[in-house]
Amino acid sequence: MAALIGYDRQADYREAQTLLPSKPVALPYELRTEMTWMDFCHPVNPLGTPKPLVQAMHTALVDGELSYIPDRDGHVLRAELARILGLDEDCVLPGSSVASMIRTAAQAFQVGVVGIVAPSLSDYVMAVENAGHETVDLINPVSFAPLDAYSSKEQYGQLDGVVLGNPTYPTSRLLQRSTLIHYLETCSWVIVDESNIELSFGGESVVPLVKRYPNLIVVRSPSVTFGMPGVPISYLVADPRTIRQIRQFYEGADVSMFAEVLAKEFPRQLDYLEQSHEFLDQEIPWMQCMLSLVPGISIHPAEGNFVLCEFHPGEGMRLGVTCTEELIVRLQLAGFLVHSLAGTPGLPSDEYFCVCVKLREENQKLLDALKSVIA
Repeated sequence: MAALIGYDRQADYREAQTLLPSKPVALPYELRTEMTWMDFCHPVNPLGTPKPLVQAMHTALVDGELSYIPDRDGHVLRAELARILGLDEDCVLPGSSVASMIRTAAQAFQVGVVGIVAPSLSDYVMAVENAGHETVDLINPVSFAPLDAYSSKEQYGQLDGVVLGNPTYPTSRLLQRSTLIHYLETCSWVIVDESNIELSFGGESVVPLVKRYPNLIVVRSPSVTFGMPGVPISYLVADPRTIRQIRQFYEGADVSMFAEVLAKEFPRQLDYLEQSHEFLDQEIPWMQCMLSLVPGISIHPAEGNFVLCEFHPGEGMRLGVTCTEELIVRLQLAGFLVHSLAGTPGLPSDEYFCVCVKLREENQKLLDALKSVIA
């Protein structure tokens, strides 16, 4: 495994740490299938893809449904999602990845200055800047809660648009309704990424607000909800007038046939979602507690299915590693991938990393590895 990530087999991990990429390299498929790494970097549903969805994709392959060109308007998907959300079909616009949907929405508005919640995914900045806007990081100097609109205006001036998360990765903090409303009342448009809302700890969707605020766009992702990141399906929810405005700049070329195939199965997964909620309501607090018991690790309150951690040994503590970078190298060599957050805007140091919540057996293996490496 050392050779796969670019190390000399004889190199000591203290020498190798400077060669480790800031995040795991996306290796070719044939290599990834042979590895035994456990991935704690990507927050998807730990229960895995529901069997009915797997069966629907298998049937589509066998019956040759993927030989047809997909419906770019996504009529079937829009109809099913609208029924689930209790909205009109004109309020939904289907697509592929979350980043592509954010870019699609952002390019429909006049070029301006856009605030990006920080810390957050670098995908937000790239998507908005690729749409032609200038971005600023909305950093809360007091906590990891999203910066409120009034403080934002005082620090950065009037913003044309804002991109927020609910919950935000990697801080795992839910978006307060009052914070969102203040931004909606002071900005021309607001995008909220809710791709992890169904996997949150008591999270409440802001989708109902699109009926009151035509400048609100919500992005959601069944791929995350149903544990199938290899099948990118996302969609926008907004006022019909806003959707029509966005459609002028959107050709729908990235809508896949799998979106149509799976559309009718999504409403039938209520039991699966209920099981997911029940599991995460217990596992997220348990994971926070157990991580906090590992020497040198401090955790920040998590409301999503991922926990923001900081490695900071106390004075006089004699541990097996000295910094987060070294810890991540040792974990990777032991077969575990966690997300390094070094250099992330909005974090006060490079000692932060993020751990996603998986099944109990997998979580326990990571905890045992952490204790072994650190001790």
